[in-house]
Amino acid sequence: MQKFPDQPGVYFFKDKAGEIIYIGKAKSLKRRIASYFNRPADSPKLQALLDHLHSIEFICTATELEALLLENRLIKKHQPKYNIMLRDDKNYPYIKLTMQEEWPRLLMVRQKLDDGALYFGRYDAGGIKETIRLIKKFFPIRWCKSSPMRTREQPCLQYHIKHCLGPCIGKISQQEYRNLCKAIASLLSGRMSDVTEALKKEMDAAAGAHKYELAAKLRDQINKLERVTRTRPRWVPRRIVRQAQNSLLELKDTLHLPKIPFRVEAFDVSNIQGEDCVASMVVFENGEPKKKDYRRFKIRGTEGPNDAAAINEVVKRRYTKTLKDKLPLPDLILIDGGKPQVNAAKRALPHDIPIFGLAKKEELLFAPHKSRPIRLPLESPALLLLRAARDEAHRFAITYHRAKRKKSLGLGQL
Repeated sequence: MQKFPDQPGVYFFKDKAGEIIYIGKAKSLKRRIASYFNRPADSPKLQALLDHLHSIEFICTATELEALLLENRLIKKHQPKYNIMLRDDKNYPYIKLTMQEEWPRLLMVRQKLDDGALYFGRYDAGGIKETIRLIKKFFPIRWCKSSPMRTREQPCLQYHIKHCLGPCIGKISQQEYRNLCKAIASLLSGRMSDVTEALKKEMDAAAGAHKYELAAKLRDQINKLERVTRTRPRWVPRRIVRQAQNSLLELKDTLHLPKIPFRVEAFDVSNIQGEDCVASMVVFENGEPKKKDYRRFKIRGTEGPNDAAAINEVVKRRYTKTLKDKLPLPDLILIDGGKPQVNAAKRALPHDIPIFGLAKKEELLFAPHKSRPIRLPLESPALLLLRAARDEAHRFAITYHRAKRKKSLGLGQL
């Protein structure tokens, strides 16, 4: 399981036809995916899922919460076969929100009752406790299990570490508390706009009642939630079997390339107001980074913040200077940028190699000297492979630029 990172994300199980048959989330993709293969399946339905598994893809996210929200959206969109089937398995419990109580709790339960509570799921048994913990940290309702809630003179540890707003000591009204619970219900139902709107109304009400501590807490929750939902997850196109080749085939067909782009070289430029300008070139072969072929460049002939001129220079140096004999030519060249950057790169290219620019804002592809961009589906394996190469070039350029900047400021050696 070395190919999967030790960070949060969402993973996709696919069958031989490339259909998504299961979607899950993980605090650690590496550990979660490994768990499927390190122990026997605990139900016939899970064993059937593993029997039909042909490939795994994943999306890395910045936080556990982002993974949770993304999983909810994607399951709702794709309705994978085994997500539906496993919900009926007794080993896959529910999340229960006890809205019938004055001060609701969030619990894991194995059975769905007709008791007035809200039930969500079913969820994977191994991750449901983490999901509940994550939600309670974001929406600080009570962690105590007593029903009805017991009042206290002194709050518990969860209040002191700001994971609970202290209903047991009268720090939040019942209506304010229930509004938080309604936001949790919206979150688990996938209604993200309802969550943020409810929190904004609650924040305004708290501020109007001079409850500034609560208003500040709600403001922070809103900011975190909006930041998470604005962030585009980074899809890393690594596969356990032949999925990389499928992405390359899709690239060839979608972009009308003369041959399968087995070798892709991606370029990016990094500078601050034109100073300490550097560029990077990264290489992907068969859908995987080939780090020994990575190269970095100091931009010499460009003054000021001119990314197009810098790209022109670095492409010319790569394909006309000494590197042209040291490295094989790629099947596809990718530029981090839009029309100005890709046109500048094309002018410097002495070979008839397909070249495209990938602009970050809307993930549009630009071909040289063509006014209309190409828009690929955001979940297209072809686009995801290009984004992975583009993002790796950006990371490599930023790393080099920071080191060079540090040296120029006399803060250390490269």
